[in-house]
Amino acid sequence: MNHYTRHFGRLAALVLLLGSTACISTRGVGPAYERPESPLPEAFGEAQGAAAERRADWWSAFDDASLEALVLAVRENNRELRAGLARLNQARALVGAARTEGMPQIAVEPSFQRARTSDRLEVFPGVTAGRTANTTTLPFTLGWELDLFGRIQHSIEAAQADMDIAEADFDALLLLLETEAASTYLSMRTIDLELSVVARSVETFRESAALIRRRFDLGAVSELDVARADSLLASREADQFALQRARTTAQYALAVLVGETATGFQVESAPLAGQPPSVPPGLPSELLLARPDLRRSERRLAAENARVGVATAAFYPSLSLTGSAGWQATDASDLFDTDAKTWAIRPQLYIPLFQGGRNQANLDRSRARYEEVVEDYQNSVLIALSEVESALATQRFLESQSAAQQRAVEAALRARDVSMTQYEVGTADFLDVLDAERTALDAQRSEARLRGEAFLNTVQLLRSLGGRW
Repeated sequence: MNHYTRHFGRLAALVLLLGSTACISTRGVGPAYERPESPLPEAFGEAQGAAAERRADWWSAFDDASLEALVLAVRENNRELRAGLARLNQARALVGAARTEGMPQIAVEPSFQRARTSDRLEVFPGVTAGRTANTTTLPFTLGWELDLFGRIQHSIEAAQADMDIAEADFDALLLLLETEAASTYLSMRTIDLELSVVARSVETFRESAALIRRRFDLGAVSELDVARADSLLASREADQFALQRARTTAQYALAVLVGETATGFQVESAPLAGQPPSVPPGLPSELLLARPDLRRSERRLAAENARVGVATAAFYPSLSLTGSAGWQATDASDLFDTDAKTWAIRPQLYIPLFQGGRNQANLDRSRARYEEVVEDYQNSVLIALSEVESALATQRFLESQSAAQQRAVEAALRARDVSMTQYEVGTADFLDVLDAERTALDAQRSEARLRGEAFLNTVQLLRSLGGRW
């Protein structure tokens, strides 16, 4: 083994020693992080009963193959979601960059120089230094800051928490887009149901208008009845077009969510049927802590706590080490001779004696920022709890409201039939028929909308639970 190989081996051993030492993490100064207590009850007040099974594929509760296909299309093709994933990857890369601060930085900087010195420059009396010479240099440079008091470690912790925040943001965006697609789809199904009600009503009004016109031709009714029947029919036809317009708008919005062009995108008409899935009782309030927005808020706490540690470490000394080792020669063929070796080492200790109050101001700001985020976190928990309780209460009231509305529909249909019978035998005015028709249609449309609200509220409840139940 020649002297060049031995020298390089020693340098490599030094680098490995420094690298392994740098990997030994220490928290140093600064507060240790502890998640604050959350103002959560053991269970939601609006949900009592046995514990519920937790599941992530929330959309499967609706047992709708079309809905499942749309949600999966959102997860695969939504452009906004892809942009969110790119932001997440940026945060992950920043963690890697932060970790390099605690590692030795090694580089090689080869150089070549050809220069001539002045003939008028005397090295010794009567001896001038004027000559042309080549200089070849091959140095390895080293820079390393020893993390004596945890500044770098706290910076890494802050970057890691920022990455966790980015992951929570991505999960929140994913849940938002999934539930938005589900809500849009269910709104379309509700419109389809309402359209079916209006379509049946149009056919009924059309038959009534034809009957009135025949009776008018026989002289049994006045032209006023004909005009009223035609007006009501035209009004319901206008309702059809309004609903079709709303459905088309929702369909195009859904196309964007699944990453497709609106042109040519179609969702087959299918009236909303059945009842929404019931979120099981006994939901533990701990489910809330898995919500992406609460995870984000908690990770902000961890990040700000780590930055308090960074600000605290600024009061303490820092030690950095720079050095170089290599070879330098006039003739490149002599570059790796023993006599061509060069080296230099420069430890540097920085002791902050007086900073004019800057370090204290930074620490005060970091602590105040942490306290701010603590309050934001606690408030976020209260808002999340309120959203769940509200959705659970709405679910309960909608069930009672839907039952009452169903009774209203049955009564309105009976009244419509009775009024038409009485009109045909001449014991009721046509205004009574028109009023009964309007009342029956309005009751049926309200029932359809209530059913849609129940489905949409279930989606909202699942969103407020963080997509877990």
